[in-house]
Amino acid sequence: MHRPHHAVLFDFEGTLVDFQWRLSQAEAELRQACAVIGCPTAGSYADLWNAAAHSFEPQGRVDELRRALGPIYDRWDADALTRWAPRPGAVALLERLAASGIRTALVSNVGRLALGAALERFGLARWLAPVISRDDVTMLKPHPQGTLRTLAALGVTAPDALFVGDSRADVLAARAAGMRVAIVRNGECKESDFSALPPDLFVSQLDEIAEWAQRAHC
Repeated sequence: MHRPHHAVLFDFEGTLVDFQWRLSQAEAELRQACAVIGCPTAGSYADLWNAAAHSFEPQGRVDELRRALGPIYDRWDADALTRWAPRPGAVALLERLAASGIRTALVSNVGRLALGAALERFGLARWLAPVISRDDVTMLKPHPQGTLRTLAALGVTAPDALFVGDSRADVLAARAAGMRVAIVRNGECKESDFSALPPDLFVSQLDEIAEWAQRAHC
């Protein structure tokens, strides 16, 4: 049977809004904090969190980890919030998908405080449910925990859903969950960063996503 997709899961920063996290400064501060708590200090901001969580979770110490690293992530989120602007066509895309009966949700490595403020500020909140933030999971993308949790909450299977992001972490999380994935250009990662991990689709404008999502599939 041929049918349109049932849901589109979005990343936030670099996808629905422009990318503004100061990566080098934030990751330098996070590496110092990880060294203090005895966790690995290599990798991206998401890798740093996930490596620490891998160590702390089996010991029942996730709350301790959140107290140690959470304020750092929150501070850099708040810094980015002062500069974020919605990508052209973001609201129109969500409206168009809703009008087509396609559900939309959010899976982001951004924390709840900054994410909630931005969604309300830019008029995006009403279109996205559930919203899974950094504070709602133990493992960040590229781990698929948040993506799988969102699919379960929607009651949608991976083949019936699409993921839209801007980074290699988004591709990895979507692939691990069994989903098709589109990458919006000019986000966190350059197009050349995906040479060994290509998405199903690159888009330059968000309105291209609606046509892809509405396309019939088996």
